[in-house]
Amino acid sequence: MAFYSTPFAALHHNNLCLQNPLILPLNPRSFSHHHHRFSTITKYVNSSKAQIIDQTVSNSVPENDLMLKDVLTILHSMDLTNPDECVQSYAVILRNCRKIHNLQLGLQVHGRMIVSGVELCEFLGSQLLEFYCKVSCIDGTRKLFDKMTERNVFSWTSVIGLYCEQGDYEETINLFYLMIDEGVRPDHFVFPKVFKACAQLKDYRAGKDVYDYMMSIGFEGNNCVKRSFLDMFIKCGRIDIARRLFEQMSSNDVIMWNMMVSGYVSKRDFKRALRYVDQMRLKGVIPDRVTWNTILSGYAQVGQFKEAAKYFSEMGGFGELEPNIVSWTALITGNLQNGYPFQALNIFRKMVTKGVKPNSTTISSVISACANLSLEKHGKEIHGYCIKTEELDSSLFVGNSLIDFYSKCQNAGDGARTNFNRIKQKDLVSWNSILAAYAIKGNRDDAIKFLYDMELQGVVPDIVTWNGLITGFTQYGDGKTALEFFSRMCKLGVYPNTTSISGALASCAQIKDLNLGKEIHNYTIRNNIEMGTGVGSALIAMYSGCDHLEAAYAVFNGISTKDVVIWNSLIAASGKSGFGVGALDLLREMKLNAVEPDSVTMISTLSVCSKLAALRQGREIHQYIIRNGLDSSNFVCNALIDMYGRCGSLNKSHQVFESLVAQQRDNVSWNVMIAAYGMHGFGMEALNLFHRMTAQEGLKPNHVTFTNLLSACSHSGLTNEGQACFKMMEQEYAMEPDMEQYACMIDLIARSGHLSETLEFIEKMPFEPNAAIWGSLLGACRIHSNVEMAEHAAKFLFELEPESSGSYILLANIYATLGRWEDAARIRCLMKERGVTKTPGCSWIEVGRKVYSFVVGDTSHPQVLAKMESLYSKIKEKGYVPDTTFVLQNMEEAEKEMMLCGHSEKLALGFGLISTSGSPLRIIKNLRVCGDCHSVMKYISAVERREIIMRDNYRFHHFVDGVCSCGDYW
Repeated sequence: MAFYSTPFAALHHNNLCLQNPLILPLNPRSFSHHHHRFSTITKYVNSSKAQIIDQTVSNSVPENDLMLKDVLTILHSMDLTNPDECVQSYAVILRNCRKIHNLQLGLQVHGRMIVSGVELCEFLGSQLLEFYCKVSCIDGTRKLFDKMTERNVFSWTSVIGLYCEQGDYEETINLFYLMIDEGVRPDHFVFPKVFKACAQLKDYRAGKDVYDYMMSIGFEGNNCVKRSFLDMFIKCGRIDIARRLFEQMSSNDVIMWNMMVSGYVSKRDFKRALRYVDQMRLKGVIPDRVTWNTILSGYAQVGQFKEAAKYFSEMGGFGELEPNIVSWTALITGNLQNGYPFQALNIFRKMVTKGVKPNSTTISSVISACANLSLEKHGKEIHGYCIKTEELDSSLFVGNSLIDFYSKCQNAGDGARTNFNRIKQKDLVSWNSILAAYAIKGNRDDAIKFLYDMELQGVVPDIVTWNGLITGFTQYGDGKTALEFFSRMCKLGVYPNTTSISGALASCAQIKDLNLGKEIHNYTIRNNIEMGTGVGSALIAMYSGCDHLEAAYAVFNGISTKDVVIWNSLIAASGKSGFGVGALDLLREMKLNAVEPDSVTMISTLSVCSKLAALRQGREIHQYIIRNGLDSSNFVCNALIDMYGRCGSLNKSHQVFESLVAQQRDNVSWNVMIAAYGMHGFGMEALNLFHRMTAQEGLKPNHVTFTNLLSACSHSGLTNEGQACFKMMEQEYAMEPDMEQYACMIDLIARSGHLSETLEFIEKMPFEPNAAIWGSLLGACRIHSNVEMAEHAAKFLFELEPESSGSYILLANIYATLGRWEDAARIRCLMKERGVTKTPGCSWIEVGRKVYSFVVGDTSHPQVLAKMESLYSKIKEKGYVPDTTFVLQNMEEAEKEMMLCGHSEKLALGFGLISTSGSPLRIIKNLRVCGDCHSVMKYISAVERREIIMRDNYRFHHFVDGVCSCGDYW
């Protein structure tokens, strides 16, 4: 039965006849629509005449263009009274249109066939269908296919193949079932496409159904079919079935063997994968480079670099195979994925030295390593290499990686956008990358503009687009904007996935929106969203961030399978919520539950040790890190430097810093070490380290570097040096100081006693001063007893931070020092009226394996009080005089002296003296140490011949033989 069809590109017959030169007037000899079926098509297609026509077209048509005049010649010479000749001619033309991928020409030929009254027989219909398939015109293909009344196996193969190539795997499977329903027997071209669709969808049931049907019709299939169903079963997680079928096959080639090896490697069953390699050899099949690359890539992905390096170095011994670019790239990407970007760069250097040319995947991984390490200079060098190499410069994969690199290297407005604009054919990944770049930088207006432009270009945002915006703004700290995009996504009918939900929950924690966080939690429950790693850890962080740690523990207890990420989330939440002791208890409980801590666990627990000054426990964690090989991570090493520095062991902090190889020290390493010197009052050492970082190592400082450096100068009274560093930011490094650097400068100048100059400096700032600025000035006024300027600073602080007790206490201190008791009482009444409560003084000391805490006025330790009473007698003989100006209440001197004895740091010191002997005492206090306690510590260090290391909320004090490292400047 014949059928007639229309071309599928909005082409109208009238327009075609009048405007298109290809559509000729109908020949008077036009044949009748009722001619017989073309029964001799095959003969004519294979005839010499058909070959002559084909040769005529191919000789007169270049590869890249089908000349219109040659097609016209064929059409003019066509004998329309000879249907078979017409079919041959149209078939030849369609084959050439297909060959050169010319959609428009094919559409015009289709239109000519219609107006000429050509009947689309089974053969010509198949040729036309094949043309539409080859030029990927999926709408035209489907319309033509649905109108065909006689569809043979070739037609079905073409359509199924097109949908498979386009990634519409569900329709691929649906078409297969329709094919079976019509009674058309699939061949060895159809089955691989259908098995591929099942594999990509990981639809085991459909795949097994297709396989059972294939067996039921007795279809054995060639090696291509066998590979396809083996791959399907492996990707669907049924390697057991794949193994049984593989072993039943009479002959297996190296590709099938590699598929089995790869299947077991993907399951991390390296023992069985290597067993298959041995069996290959016994069967006489020689493992190829793919075999060994699969093995070493698998080991590299899971971080087993010793094993990966073994097969990499020994590859030459396995059939004289040299490692190729795939081998090198596997090691590079494996190191990067496991958090070792420096090692990834080192491998890349070796690869280049060996003369191996990188491909786009290699370059993308190396660029990502540079981005993770903020190595802008190295990344730009690699970018320059790509520009010189045409295939890399034009790679969309590389271009998208460069967008991500520049966005992470503080250059979103320049490098990221420039590379985005250079990409000629932007894909969805390109748009997602630039949107994520602006989100990470907090550029809300630019992100909205690019999202609008993206939609104008006809690119539809997907879930990755929205997730990039949500997580990007969350990382920047703009939870409000992140939630705006989350809301917009939901309104557009895009269902959030676990990444969206996790990002939204993190945003709720940032803005402390507990109600919205609970709504999202309820949404996950209503929709049966798995409370796994991502959502579970995000909920824990949300509740703890909203000051509901109990709810965070409830979420943790409700998760049935707790992996290391869930444990890490609760440990981090406990530490951030001030429940440090509980966080360390969780670490022990985690080990008892057979969950191995990872580098993230170590970083969180080291942070807790830093806050508690728990040096002994920090040392134990350090030993665990060494035993388990976690010290190769930069993040862990930097956390160790910080922990030792904050626990008062500056020498050990310096030792860990110097143990890092030069290439492994990143900006964070230098910044943390500079901060450690600054906290301990070693300003000159901090300056020397800064010059070593910039002059010798050639690293570019960032804003954090200068904040730490200026803070170090402030702690040490290095006013001139600090001012020089501030000028250096703009003059040498073209960096605009932000609020943090200005706050450090205010503290530096004000503490040196130049209060008027400080006020002038504040007035000249390019932005409005915040609470940190006025707080620094108020603190300096306390040191220099300048009540007028203190009142001026406090006025702004009471407006900016009306609920912060520190400002009220400082001003009351100043009044009390000057004997203005009525004013001090007025400030206390103001605090009461506004509901502001004073944070009680609390100190901690680590003795043995425990951390003990003491609050001001604690009388529950009579032995401690007795020890301190005896010490007061000794130090008074040495010249100590109680400084009762630090008592804010108007009472008798004897009462004031008794109140001074109850300060928490003194109680912690007394406990340490009666509980230990010889070793240095390390005390931490939540507030700034008062002048009287500072004096007591100096005297006791001389009398007891003990080193006392104390950290308050501002800096470190090292008391040795009656002298403090701060030089009484704090």
